[in-house]
Amino acid sequence: MPTNPFRLGWNKGWSFLFYFEGGIPKIEAIGFGISMTTNIINGESPSQTADRLILQEQRNRKSRYYSWIKSIN
Repeated sequence: MPTNPFRLGWNKGWSFLFYFEGGIPKIEAIGFGISMTTNIINGESPSQTADRLILQEQRNRKSRYYSWIKSIN
């Protein structure tokens, strides 16, 4: 497994891998049993991309949680 070039301390439990695929810079986030990949948008830093990716996942998890809570009440 390749070494992780950087780690963001603000979100424990996630590790991030920066790489190029076909000349396109990408970030892969791995943690909590899932793996997500996204392209780095022009003008965005790798840490901003990672933040956007994790924020999106946290919103999805909260939405599913509240949907589940609503269904059992």
